[in-house]
Amino acid sequence: MLLRHFLLTFAVVAILSGSRLHAQGRTIARLFWQDHENATLMWGNLQKSGEGYSLNENRLEGFPELNVDDQSLVQMQIDDGMIVVGVRDEAGGEIGSGWVAIESGAVREEHGDHFHWRFSSNPSVHAIHVNESQGNPAHLYRYDNAFVMANDQRNGFTILTADSIRKSPEEAGQFIAGGGGHITLAVAEGKVAYSTWIDREGENAGRVDVVGVGDQSGARYQIHCPTGGLHGATYNSGKVFFAPIDGICWVNADLDVNDDPKSVTVNHLQIGTDGDGNPLRTGAFQNIGHHVVFSSGKANQSRLCFIDASKPELTIETLMLEMSADQSMLTPIVGKGPGGKPVALCFAESKETPEDDQLWIVDLDPNGDGNFADAQSREPIAVGRSQIEGHFGHHDAVFLPRGRQIAITNPGDSSIWMISLRDQSVEGKFECKGTPTSLISISD
Repeated sequence: MLLRHFLLTFAVVAILSGSRLHAQGRTIARLFWQDHENATLMWGNLQKSGEGYSLNENRLEGFPELNVDDQSLVQMQIDDGMIVVGVRDEAGGEIGSGWVAIESGAVREEHGDHFHWRFSSNPSVHAIHVNESQGNPAHLYRYDNAFVMANDQRNGFTILTADSIRKSPEEAGQFIAGGGGHITLAVAEGKVAYSTWIDREGENAGRVDVVGVGDQSGARYQIHCPTGGLHGATYNSGKVFFAPIDGICWVNADLDVNDDPKSVTVNHLQIGTDGDGNPLRTGAFQNIGHHVVFSSGKANQSRLCFIDASKPELTIETLMLEMSADQSMLTPIVGKGPGGKPVALCFAESKETPEDDQLWIVDLDPNGDGNFADAQSREPIAVGRSQIEGHFGHHDAVFLPRGRQIAITNPGDSSIWMISLRDQSVEGKFECKGTPTSLISISD
């Protein structure tokens, strides 16, 4: 009788334990998102069970308490399981700006020709580098395995790596002078940086500082684009691209930093003109393979543009995405969808009517020939609200495992949605605290 009672008890415990495990499900991605309202970083494991998807929400322990009225989180990047997020203030860096490094708790396991992420521990803050001498960054990039942070008020930028931060956070960054005002920049092959000046008029209008990094530190010269207001730069296929107030400019990358600046050809490509005849521009670039992708125009002039950077002579290809009169398109988010095919995610937002915000999903290469000339947009889908305040409060999106789904943030609705890229159905809606904006995913 005693043995029978023990076996029955063991069976019940086993069933209950199995049920809890099944309900909890398996983690398919770990998400990190910025809460703009509270100037902090949140995280959660996106899990799948027989009952569907779930996302637990956690505030990152140890994240610095920022002044929500005067400090904001800006761009964030990830490499080798480490996240770096920029901090900017409203007083030119005098309140406190810089960066915070976070260990994601994810460990990459190599399996021959592929790898998997294992979530072995909760994320933790590794280093806080926020003070009055960081130059108030607005932009943080990742080129190869390097984090590159623009130090606007210092007219330069800092290069960090996950390894250097782990070894010595206090000595991790290498500051390099170059660029000015509101800096955007591109780093080519870890050898040379092209750092822009924001000026629209005067001697620094259109100025780009070309500076050596690493073993070539100290080498430098200047080039100029034909128009100023530079905001946006990237590197792809041996070429560097800039975004002035008129069209696109590009140059061949000088990896040895020894060109005569007078011999450098600054090429100019026109995007088109708006309804008043003014030249169109862009503000940022995205790369996927050898293509540079960007957006331009507003309302019925909205367009998705791409350049095949591998060609010797460059042209801009355009796909029109006609939006409502008060809508404009964010910088596209690019990645690999089902079957590994390239996809662009284009949010159409309105400050006046955020309840009408939409997401356009564009198949960039339907026939798989490597050419985006056949890019096709699907019908736009309704998403939650944005909550635009200056540069903040926009939607963001990340691709989930094998490109089958995406996760998006809806700042105005305090929610994160999970959307299928196969049929554009919403597969999950998760309520959040605060105002979720920028998003990062770690997944296979």
